[in-house]
Amino acid sequence: MDNTQKPDNALPGLIRKVLGSQHSEQVIKAQIIHLASQNLHVPEVTTALLEVLPLTKDKETRSRLVQFIAALNTSRFPDTAALFEALLGVFRQEKDRDTRTALLYRLQESIHQDPRLAGFFIELSAEPSLSEPERIAVQDAIASLPAISPETAQAALLKNVNAPTVLQLQALELAERCPVWDANMVVGLQPYLDVKNDRQIRFRILSRLAEARLLDNSYTAMIISVLRTDNEAYARDKALTALSRIKPWNEDIVLQLFWSATQDGDENIRRNALQMQQELPELNNEQLINIAGLLATDRSGGVRLTLLDLLKPVMRIAEIRQAVAAAFSGNPGIYDDATFNQLADMLAPYAGRDEEISAQLLHSIKGLPNTDQRKKILQLVLGKISIDKMLEPVLQLFQRERNESLREILFNQVKALSVTRHPQLVDVFCTELTEPGSPFRITCAGILANAAEVYPQIVPALEDVLLYDNDRELVRLCLDGYLRPAVEKKFDILLAVIKNELIDTLSRQKALDALIKLSLNEQQQEILADALSGMKPGTLKTS
Repeated sequence: MDNTQKPDNALPGLIRKVLGSQHSEQVIKAQIIHLASQNLHVPEVTTALLEVLPLTKDKETRSRLVQFIAALNTSRFPDTAALFEALLGVFRQEKDRDTRTALLYRLQESIHQDPRLAGFFIELSAEPSLSEPERIAVQDAIASLPAISPETAQAALLKNVNAPTVLQLQALELAERCPVWDANMVVGLQPYLDVKNDRQIRFRILSRLAEARLLDNSYTAMIISVLRTDNEAYARDKALTALSRIKPWNEDIVLQLFWSATQDGDENIRRNALQMQQELPELNNEQLINIAGLLATDRSGGVRLTLLDLLKPVMRIAEIRQAVAAAFSGNPGIYDDATFNQLADMLAPYAGRDEEISAQLLHSIKGLPNTDQRKKILQLVLGKISIDKMLEPVLQLFQRERNESLREILFNQVKALSVTRHPQLVDVFCTELTEPGSPFRITCAGILANAAEVYPQIVPALEDVLLYDNDRELVRLCLDGYLRPAVEKKFDILLAVIKNELIDTLSRQKALDALIKLSLNEQQQEILADALSGMKPGTLKTS
């Protein structure tokens, strides 16, 4: 006979057909379930029951089927995944509270058999809609976990981070049962140390960390955050103790010890931090350079001052002072006056001796919104550097600067330089000469007049002055440059000087002498004659 016709092999199909149908009578369904209970030795029977469970709609059959499946002895199952998957699916769809509670206790019995069940209960623990019996069942299940892995503890912490305090405490209790708080635990614990959370929770975590024999550096940032932000002295004290448990100490920890020793509002914490400093190992150059880099990133003025106190004795080391200068020039506008002045004093001895530091200090001026700070850097650097080597940054600062007193300091550094050796000065001086409000016009006129035959851009600047200005000394200097032999002279420019009655007669006469030597057309001769006829006789001589 064909085996497919045997009753025990036909039963799985019958289960699917009868229990999955909405039209089958309750009596028949009950008989099928009873028949299934007598044939559990057939593997397909259990599979069929699990498949049909989600399809069963009527409450009576569904309840009977759930009770039957829940009562199965899972010790003989080679793989319980399908069974638990079915029970979890039923729970998620089930509305009846008693049935849900019964399922929870059934799943609790097998929590050691399937790793998904621990995650299921942890996720459910943060569900606010649970009834009281359901919540008790969930708590019992979590409490019965045989061992808490870091992954399980972290999952509970993350799931309950925004839950009420009672659930946060439950998650923390679960984490406390984890034998090892590794680096992954930091992610879960971090939000619980926020000052907005219940102080009991914060104190509990910090006490646990303070009691630890050894913590790794993954906890450093979290503990330092407590020391900087928590308003409870008890929390900061525990955090300081926890910080001492981290080995080896990195530069962030060293910095925090100095900060707590000088900036914390609690006398005991300051004293404890000071005592801990005595345990500090001698920092190597790499660590000191990293500490110097923190100057530009830490937002606390007190921390920066603490850093500078730490770095001041080792400024003789080139790499360290260069790191300090680089941190300063990278973001100079963030320093308050106290920090700025100490930084400047520390770098002052090396300005001029160390070309790189001098360049960085000059570069930093661009980012300083404070006029007094810009002036201090200029006074610190300009008297010690070779202006030939630093001309470009000085010129850039001069062109950017708006404060007249600082512009004068910069201008005085470059006005004596030769424009022949430094042609980049020509454009700068021309700009100042043609700016009516510049206080440096007379000086620029004298410099440019002597080079009018060398640089073509000088001549238009001289012409601008001769056309529009009335200052005698300024016009005289520009005219001297304009009248140099190799400069091409223009009729309109010289005529404007001749007609300008506000300047000295000698300059007007020089302009007339030069104009007469030009080859004038008839129209230009008439214009010149008209200009001279309008003057007082004897003012200018034409021969």
